[in-house]
Amino acid sequence: MDKSRSCDRLLKTAREIFERHRACCRIPAAPGRSADDAATRLRLLQVARGVFAEKGAEATVRDICRAAGANVSAVNYHFGSKDGLLAAVMCSVLEDSLALYPMDGGVPEDAPAEDRLFGFVFAFLCRILLVSGRGEEKRLGEMLSDAFMRPMAPFEPHAQAHRDAVVAYLSPLLRELVGASSPGVPQPGEDFIILLARSVVAQVLMYNTNRYRILAERGGHPFSAEELAVVAQHITLFSLGGVNNVSEYLICG
Repeated sequence: MDKSRSCDRLLKTAREIFERHRACCRIPAAPGRSADDAATRLRLLQVARGVFAEKGAEATVRDICRAAGANVSAVNYHFGSKDGLLAAVMCSVLEDSLALYPMDGGVPEDAPAEDRLFGFVFAFLCRILLVSGRGEEKRLGEMLSDAFMRPMAPFEPHAQAHRDAVVAYLSPLLRELVGASSPGVPQPGEDFIILLARSVVAQVLMYNTNRYRILAERGGHPFSAEELAVVAQHITLFSLGGVNNVSEYLICG
């Protein structure tokens, strides 16, 4: 697999999206100027992103509304609560993260299945760990990872939708790999494929669950794309080793 080309594809548009959001978060609200509901909601969301990036979840509704030039009641009106606003911000961070590092890792859909698995793993690692090296977006990326590990009620439906999308992407890819490694063997059921998908995802999520300890062991130095490509290749090869032996399980089972 050509990991350098996959890295280049993934990193090509990264700066543009984050620079756009930096600009949005810095737009000051015009004092005394009335705005319709949609404009107020958008302004609150944009400003909240910047305030949460600066202060983390400890940011208060008053902090956000002061920066947005909005009444404190506007947060409850548009988002239901501070947690609802934070969930909306996390959704915007997730959307940007997927735009930067899409599920397929920028690998063409007609590429060999092994390369597509590498692209998926590499992109997943980038969404978790590369944000740590991107200035003011670092805290937002960490907060998003935490939101997946520690369920937050308003965000949980979006987190579950993303988990479902991951399984939906991985399942046919893994089924293709199993078929290639076990020609002539009856294909496994969906439950078996989901177990394989969870095994792949669990290897990546180990870096999310333990990212603070791993980064501390590195002296706080964030991962580079090249380092994550090495990790992605290891996870891919390890996963392929399991898939390549699945025929024995299927025959014996």
